[in-house]
Amino acid sequence: MLRVQKRRMIPETLMGIVTCLISLVSCPMVFADELKIGYVNLGKIFDGYERTKTSDSTLEKQGKQKEVEFQARMEELKKLRQSLELLNDQAREAKTKEVEEKTDELQRFRTSTARDLRRERDGIAKEILKEIQAGVEAYAKANGFSLVLDERSLLYGQPTYDVTDAVLNSLNGRLGKPKP
Repeated sequence: MLRVQKRRMIPETLMGIVTCLISLVSCPMVFADELKIGYVNLGKIFDGYERTKTSDSTLEKQGKQKEVEFQARMEELKKLRQSLELLNDQAREAKTKEVEEKTDELQRFRTSTARDLRRERDGIAKEILKEIQAGVEAYAKANGFSLVLDERSLLYGQPTYDVTDAVLNSLNGRLGKPKP
């Protein structure tokens, strides 16, 4: 009697599995028309975004200003070192301390300037990436995309699904400077 019950359960279980498989196979066909996927080259968007170019230009100017200041301090230190040669031993010893202090100060200036510029660049880059993410999201919603992926995470993507230029145009259009 136990065998009969098992045989009845097998067809019912088998029927349930077949029903689930049919459902799983047919679901993608039902949702395929609704699923819209695209991908972007995030690096290209970041580099082509006008805000990135503007911030790079600003940071470059700041870097050049700091370099001019560094060179002026370097010249001052060079003159101090040259003046050491003209002094007697006792005066030279006092000036040597001053030269060493100026050398240390110059090194601290260079290190802190590089660190400050790097921090500022990283902060700006983080803000820009947030803007880009918001721009991609707005573009995707406006154009009915279900998914927009970063090209770096793809193994393959047909070029027709690449929306990089459209997103870049949208982002730059917000700034009033559409990409040519």
